[in-house]
Amino acid sequence: LMMPEDFGTMTHWYSRTPEDFLEKKNPPFLPQATRGYAEKNGLVWDIRDSKWADEYWKMTTVAVEAYGKDTPEPRLLHTIGLGERMCYKDRQKNLDLKIKALDMFLARAHRDYPDAKVLLAGWDFYFTWFPEEVQALVKTLDPKRVIIWDYEGDATRDYRPEMMGKKNDFTKWGLVGKFPYTFSVFLAFESALDIRANYPLIEERQKIVQNDPFCAGYIFWPEASHTDTLLLRHFTENAWRKGGVGIAEVLPRFCRDRYGEDAARWQGWWEKVSRLSTLLDWSHNYFRLTLMHKYYQDPEKNRDEYNDASKWRERKVADSLRSTPQLFRELAALDWKKTAFTERDAIDLARTSADRLIIAAHGQLLKAYHGWKAGSGSADEVRRHAAAFTALNDAIVEVFALHTDYSLAESYDRLDAVEKIRNPNFAKVLVENATCGYCASHQYEAAEYWYKPAAHDFADDLVRRVTAGDRSPLGPYESFETYRDKRLYAKPLAAMRPTLARTRENFARVMNALAAAAESVVK
Repeated sequence: LMMPEDFGTMTHWYSRTPEDFLEKKNPPFLPQATRGYAEKNGLVWDIRDSKWADEYWKMTTVAVEAYGKDTPEPRLLHTIGLGERMCYKDRQKNLDLKIKALDMFLARAHRDYPDAKVLLAGWDFYFTWFPEEVQALVKTLDPKRVIIWDYEGDATRDYRPEMMGKKNDFTKWGLVGKFPYTFSVFLAFESALDIRANYPLIEERQKIVQNDPFCAGYIFWPEASHTDTLLLRHFTENAWRKGGVGIAEVLPRFCRDRYGEDAARWQGWWEKVSRLSTLLDWSHNYFRLTLMHKYYQDPEKNRDEYNDASKWRERKVADSLRSTPQLFRELAALDWKKTAFTERDAIDLARTSADRLIIAAHGQLLKAYHGWKAGSGSADEVRRHAAAFTALNDAIVEVFALHTDYSLAESYDRLDAVEKIRNPNFAKVLVENATCGYCASHQYEAAEYWYKPAAHDFADDLVRRVTAGDRSPLGPYESFETYRDKRLYAKPLAAMRPTLARTRENFARVMNALAAAAESVVK
């Protein structure tokens, strides 16, 4: 277990500047060219003036003295630099500032903690740097003191428009065989809390690092504690072995240890769902990719871009989803509550499959609608796809209701049982945190009172249009924040808890409902 001290411009995701500091010190801020991190406590103090760089450094020294005094040597320090920040519209000017900031803080780290190892996060390299720029930076770093702390070794592509289709990952940064770095599996993002490891890619890149003496560690970085159990096992086996261990070897052992005499049947199910796990890897869940996106808020304005994305997803999911109806039917016959493993894992397999099906169904619905609008499709096709889309949205809510892990209200109860919750607003804050734009995921309350109604409203609007012959432009629809606030935040958490009995009969009914809805998507 490692506890590195953060240093540099820590005013990033979670380490916001305290309000009393802002009031007393009144720091000036770096310019901000984009909307991200626009809150005052999320802005970066103007480190072009060394006075404010020194103020940031004081936090590091206090943290080391207060919390790190018993830390074994060599001490670990960590920085993300000016991660994700866009201070200027001019890209080169922005990059120059990031390099200057790293130089300033690395110099302080090496000066005050000369024996420390510095973990330099590679996160921002994927989003605002080009590979040759990372290479140039690495050449200026001290390999005896710095480790490139990369936790995105399974990244599949660069998402910036100017880099679309190009590779930008640790293999392009001049590290392999030359400079200390880590290799990782990144289960991103907070909204992506299901089965989604890209084993072929992970294992291909493992071959690059497993015999490289410059690879300083093997990292697993999930944004939540309880997500993909198979990936946890795969990571663990590989972290503790010199040679790479493939999923074909890991999965049978995982199923044997977990399910005993039922191992073969479970292995077949995991193999089917694992094929789905590569479809979205670094992406989001069904709700974010259907009704929470800009395409929903103004679908006409973004139609061409959306259609391109839909075609890509449709191609990717078609073959992998063909086995899902049979999977759901086989799960329906399962002795669901035989063990805690079978109870939880069946839900994981079902929700992952249903998630991908909803994304495919949404693409089919819009394709059918635009076909009808152009005169080349039928209204009945739109109605059929609308019915499949809403049926899947209905069924996945019941999947979440079947297990306590997916209820915010029950999570609240478990917290309260450990220690009485004293903040009277905590239930409201819990819901708001769990359903913010970054974190909205597979939560029962969000799915029942937000995702499902939004899916029905959207599908009903398309059906109404084809029935009335209305070919006027779609939307713009309510923003996801407005929709959420009116339908989810209006209710107290206690009133939204799931009431579905967690019986084998209900489990079977829900699996059969998913199978029926899936048939309409994959045929």
